[in-house]
Amino acid sequence: MRKTFLITALLFWGMGVQQVFAQTTPAYALKNVTIHNADGSVTESATIVWRNGVIEAVGTNLTIPFDAYEIDGGDSLHVYPGFIDGYAIWGSPELPSNLPDLEDPGNPPYDRAGIQPERNPSELLTEDKSFEAALKAGFTTAALYPNGYMLPGSVEIFYLSDDHNSVELLSDKVGMAGSFDTAPGGWGSGAYPSTLMGVMAKFRQVMFDATALQQHIKYYSQNPEMPAPDRSRVLEALFPVINKEVPLYFEVDQKEHIERLLKLQDEFGFDLVIVSGKEAYAKADELKRRNIPVLASVDFTDAPEWYKNMKKEEESDESDSEETKKEISEEEQAYRDKQLEAWKMEVANIKSLMDAGIQVGYASAGLELKDLSGKIETLLEESGMSEQNLVQVLTANTADILGISDTHGSITKGKNASFSVFDKQMSEEKAKVLHNITNGIIHELNGE
Repeated sequence: MRKTFLITALLFWGMGVQQVFAQTTPAYALKNVTIHNADGSVTESATIVWRNGVIEAVGTNLTIPFDAYEIDGGDSLHVYPGFIDGYAIWGSPELPSNLPDLEDPGNPPYDRAGIQPERNPSELLTEDKSFEAALKAGFTTAALYPNGYMLPGSVEIFYLSDDHNSVELLSDKVGMAGSFDTAPGGWGSGAYPSTLMGVMAKFRQVMFDATALQQHIKYYSQNPEMPAPDRSRVLEALFPVINKEVPLYFEVDQKEHIERLLKLQDEFGFDLVIVSGKEAYAKADELKRRNIPVLASVDFTDAPEWYKNMKKEEESDESDSEETKKEISEEEQAYRDKQLEAWKMEVANIKSLMDAGIQVGYASAGLELKDLSGKIETLLEESGMSEQNLVQVLTANTADILGISDTHGSITKGKNASFSVFDKQMSEEKAKVLHNITNGIIHELNGE
């Protein structure tokens, strides 16, 4: 009895120490700020309190904990949920160049065919200025994948930092990256597959081989007298896709290529997330029917030069300018009308998908961060999207597609403390991120 009492006392003492430790970990409080959430709600003169990377309280007239470090926004700062990039290659090693010739380019090893699903970005991260640039753009979280070709590796989610050594893994192997990219090398040292049809054939073969290997492993475990399977890290890395445990994140843009991808999905039954999807609006009904989300790119083409000139004239009210005076033939006007219509459909891709009821998040998908603000400005001016739509895409929608919406995507009590502090509303000209809080860690950016 005495021994039992002693053990019980020690357990309660341990629990008490843990509670005291948790309570004495310093809190942070950002007060007198305007909060903009993805649902369109705006809270002025608000306070956010967080501790150990988790939001403890959000609202007005809060009692700030006595141990909190206070930051006063002075009613001039605007706070948004941390932006999430759903598909980026930041920190990925450079692709090899000067590849050697192959003795049998028609039957290359997996890596030379662009098939490397066994690679994980968490094992490959290198120094990259994009991490700091992402913080300054308002991003706190990103799904990264290794740069590569047809099947370059897994998709993993990270908390961002300005130093690749401090980038922190949030979720590993949440999906598999894919594309219709042909094998590297070109004419001099290339290999199969070197065409779109070749990539599709090779993709099918790899999926068949992975399925067969999984069955062989299963049968061998039940019947050890049969020949042992030839194990393969490459093929076994595809088992989670075959088993629909994780989706295939497939970067594709053209309508015809999306149709080819959907045929592959019909054949193998994998779950799918379309990445980039610049012409996804053309397949909106089919994507809605299949419940396929899109991590959309904003890397649309520049507006026609004549249209940009016309917009400048309208803004400056130069009714007697050269562009206004210029006579345009019927043929030229018809060409311009078609050109502008095609461009506007490209810019309105995200809004069209949202209007069709498709879940749309954001993916940089190769877009350089220095170009993002200009693309967003065009998006808000030309697509019919509001700032609320944009925030929803960059935060809550992307979090939901990545499977982290329980902890990310909004500034709510109990969720992860990842948000960005702007000097003005993000849609205003020259808006800057002053502070970026990522998993509770404050990054001072000074609006640079």
